[in-house]
Amino acid sequence: MDLLQLSHRLTVLATDVAQRAGQRPDLSASELNAPELLHAQSLCLQLLNQLSAQAEHLSDPRAALAYAHFAQAFSYQATRSNIIAASLVETTAAHGLDLDEFDELHAGRTDFSAEPRFAAGRTVYQDAASVLSNLLDMNYFEAARRVKDAHLIHARRDQNSVPCAPRFRLLAEHFATGVLPSPEDAATTDDSASSSDSASAPWNPPDLHYLRDPREVLKAARALDSFEPEDTTFDGLPTTATATGPDGMLLEEHASEMLHEPSVRSRQKHLNTLIKDYKDLHQEAQTPALGLFRGKVINGVHEFIVRVTSLDAELWNSLIAQADNKRTQAGAAARQTEQNTQPEASDQAEQSSAEADPQVDELWQSDQPIPEWARGAQTPPDLGTASDAALPARPTPTMPSTCTVAQRRMNALNAVLRNIDPENSTKRITPEIVVHASYQDLADLGSLSGVTAHGVKLSAGELRTMLCEAKVLSPIYNADGVIMDIGRDARLFPRWMKLAARDRDGGCLVPGCTEEPALLDYHHFKPWSKGGHTRLQDCCPLCRNHHVMVHNGYLRLVKVKGLPYVILPKHLDPDQQPRRNTYFSRAG
Repeated sequence: MDLLQLSHRLTVLATDVAQRAGQRPDLSASELNAPELLHAQSLCLQLLNQLSAQAEHLSDPRAALAYAHFAQAFSYQATRSNIIAASLVETTAAHGLDLDEFDELHAGRTDFSAEPRFAAGRTVYQDAASVLSNLLDMNYFEAARRVKDAHLIHARRDQNSVPCAPRFRLLAEHFATGVLPSPEDAATTDDSASSSDSASAPWNPPDLHYLRDPREVLKAARALDSFEPEDTTFDGLPTTATATGPDGMLLEEHASEMLHEPSVRSRQKHLNTLIKDYKDLHQEAQTPALGLFRGKVINGVHEFIVRVTSLDAELWNSLIAQADNKRTQAGAAARQTEQNTQPEASDQAEQSSAEADPQVDELWQSDQPIPEWARGAQTPPDLGTASDAALPARPTPTMPSTCTVAQRRMNALNAVLRNIDPENSTKRITPEIVVHASYQDLADLGSLSGVTAHGVKLSAGELRTMLCEAKVLSPIYNADGVIMDIGRDARLFPRWMKLAARDRDGGCLVPGCTEEPALLDYHHFKPWSKGGHTRLQDCCPLCRNHHVMVHNGYLRLVKVKGLPYVILPKHLDPDQQPRRNTYFSRAG
């Protein structure tokens, strides 16, 4: 059957269904019976195979993008169909069919007008997963996973094998959303198109921004299910979602709200944070040992494993961010050092060639004085400033008896990071820590907690410790914000204003952007050359790519209640709603 014949037969079938719906307004009148449904699916599969073969020869980039839209929508629907099919196989007790029924179904001779015949004694297959595994030629555990997924977000069965509600009803609603527009709706979406010109005939690409990937919903449901007791609905004891967050709301309710987030990166980050916070709160995950551990040595490359607390994690994050920023003097100096060591090698080659002398570990050989905490009872304070050749052998530094070897290594490394010699002419990276705290939190300093610029959550004790350190910046804002303005005296935003804007917005303004905050550009809401002001309310953090897109007119900036918002291109956001990036939201 060629492509035109397939298309014609599907059109006739769709027209027949529409006529039935017109004659009988009730929903069931337009439903296909089993042979019609299976025939339509067979035609659709043949049509899809032929369309895919023809799509391989597309040369128009616009057609390629449109095809990618449809391919993604097909994959979404295929995922839903697999779960629904597994649920139907279970709730209809398909595994209990008589052996002859399986043979006739395989040969295509099943008489759907007759009642199905079930095995009188022992069934051929033990359960739904078993029959799916054998008939679909798939792994048993994958089949069992589909059946279990159906229990979570589609349907379960009670002790009488009657279908009942899934475990997570709110997530089930997200899983079910994704029905494409009906042919009648699609035909009315573009009345202005000319029907005489086939090249510009109206077609309705699926809007993937409003279709949730069912795999996201499944992943969230599986994670939440791990916090729930065993499902006993089949045993006559119905179970529902019970896991709650610190605010008393069900985790399912939180997850359902997060799934409404337009940006996929923000959704995934907030969902992962929700799961992680619950595990931490209920100690679901075992706390690993802190310290610096030796790992594998592979082809001369040494691996070290570092585990730190939140207090030191931000120190490392700041160090990494500044080292990655080639636009800063420190980042450029770090790259210059690497280039001087091995000019033509890649980053990985530079790391593997760093060990020139296997007998000396340069990481622990330093001209800096020994930190105060590392000095032993007999170590004089001035030993660190003298020449090694002029001094006798140094006694081994003593450590508290409760400090393990791994922790001792970590303390030494943190001391190296913090011990910056101000007289050193080489530009060194000074880790910078920014802590976010709301004005309302200051009313209760005993329980004050915060979030760093890199998203590390700090407990009350860790935050109080961090606020005592000299290099910590802690901007505090009230609910209305504070206007900071230096007018037209300077074009470039000063450092303190950049920090304030970064604290306010978290990162790049464009929804879903995850660029490191330390690598941002700062854009004037109104160009400075056109009379714009260098002030906080006009300071818009943007990553380099999105900054260029703003100047090229692909992205528009607007203000809502004094805050900068982004309007995405119409093909990404048909509603043209002002949006802000929630990826760095401190509530997540």
